Amino acid sequence: MPIPHAAGLLTYQDILFEDLPIAGIVSDLTRGALGPSSPAHLDPDLRASAIARDAGWRPLFGQDSAAQTHLERHCVGPGDLFLFFGWFHEVRETNGRWSYIPNAPDLHVLFGWLEVAEAVPIAEKWTTMPRWAASHPHFHGIPAKNNTLYVSRSVEDGGVGGGTFDSYRRALRLSSEDHSRSRWQLPAWFSPEGRASSLSFHGKPSRWRKIETGVILDTVGRGQEFVLDGEHYPEAGPWARALIDGIA
Repeated sequence: MPIPHAAGLLTYQDILFEDLPIAGIVSDLTRGALGPSSPAHLDPDLRASAIARDAGWRPLFGQDSAAQTHLERHCVGPGDLFLFFGWFHEVRETNGRWSYIPNAPDLHVLFGWLEVAEAVPIAEKWTTMPRWAASHPHFHGIPAKNNTLYVSRSVEDGGVGGGTFDSYRRALRLSSEDHSRSRWQLPAWFSPEGRASSLSFHGKPSRWRKIETGVILDTVGRGQEFVLDGEHYPEAGPWARALIDGIA
């Protein structure tokens, strides 16, 4: 679910999934705390069918403040790939109402991607915004000087663009079995042992433990962006491409 956004132009009634507003689901799962008229922060904005679009629209992701500073420090920009993960808990529909399934595990799961074509400092370059981007929440009520919008590369240019995974599959799950959601099980090559760098925020060797089927990572308590240098981890590109192509 998109988080609330007090200054946003979009509401949960405006956002669609399979041609129906998500407002009812959001209201049920928040027990009425958020309703159809509540403004929403649709970011990353990855699905063309999520709202009505103007011509020229491309997937977008906004970032600012400390999280954007972290991306800048790691020189994230054109040619780089975002993989988005979130906190998921299984739900069910009973008699027309949605609810969380008791005792279902809390999981971190990958839900989408965006290949960067351009990183746009909003205050400097897009004082007059393209019409197709005008509803994005980072144009409304974000005061940070480093407020930045990442625009996706188009598939027509040979990239992977941006989008969401159609449905859950085990390869998209980060959380390890029988542990808290923040303990991840990753392919063995993610281990920083013998590498020139590590997944950002995770340089301590004590956070990593090798197992027979990969590596276990105890992720930091809070963090929005974890950056992996593809030059130091050449396995990352084929792994991500397999996820996006649905063959992993």
